[in-house]
Amino acid sequence: MTGIITYSFKGLNYVSLLRPSSFHRYRYCYLNPFVTPPFTNASFSSSLPSHSLGSEPATLMEVVKATWRPSVAGSIAIRADQKSYTYSQLLSSACNISRLLSSTNIKINNKGVSGHGNLGGARIGIVAKPSAEFVAGMLGTWLSGGVAVPLALSYPEAELLHVMNDSDISFVLSTEDYGETMQSIATRCAAQFSLIPPVSSTFSSPNMTDELQTGEIEADGSLIDENPALIVYTSGTTGKPKGVVHTHKSISAQVKMLADAWEYTSTDQFLHCLPLHHIHLQTFI
Repeated sequence: MTGIITYSFKGLNYVSLLRPSSFHRYRYCYLNPFVTPPFTNASFSSSLPSHSLGSEPATLMEVVKATWRPSVAGSIAIRADQKSYTYSQLLSSACNISRLLSSTNIKINNKGVSGHGNLGGARIGIVAKPSAEFVAGMLGTWLSGGVAVPLALSYPEAELLHVMNDSDISFVLSTEDYGETMQSIATRCAAQFSLIPPVSSTFSSPNMTDELQTGEIEADGSLIDENPALIVYTSGTTGKPKGVVHTHKSISAQVKMLADAWEYTSTDQFLHCLPLHHIHLQTFI
């Protein structure tokens, strides 16, 4: 599990993925080589020990359980919009979203994409700016057995409708700033809709008592590596966008491949400039 830092700089959204350690260095991934990322001399501190990434890719549930350990749960996972979020706050929000999805009578029509868990592979559309809420929405979808379909903020309405109908999205999660538009589009696609609850930050609620229970995480442990996790749509440059299905196993394999190729360690931080609906960003979540 990594954290995310979001910045707005010269019209671009920067997402930095934070791994806690005593000292940090930065790696940058950016589309425009002529734009210099901000805060190149920034550093953060944490009480967590430094450690290398494991040789074997971890499953989603292994990662979730690891971040719920007492030594990790209270550490900062995400910094966004001048707020900080701990792992326990992020996972508490994800579990709230999982409960919301699991308690709703969501239509399951898998179109060849099956799954396990409470949602059985139902597709969940996610629309949010770079934020803790986006990460919570993704994790909450996976914890409940759903397949996340990130929707591009830049999509025109016709393209959104195509992606939602093509992937057979059953439910749309959106932050409030896109709520009105997405609720209207969801209705036209016969999909249910809900706002993503704001993730409580350490600044707004420093004495918050987490309600996340280890037993709840254990109960959601029916996910397996071969389950579909994500549908990412192509840009549609030469035709209508087409969906590509990723399993939990394929995402884990990409994480390991990147870690091996770039020799990532827990002392690295990542400033990411790709849109949230790109697969490269998903591998860091």
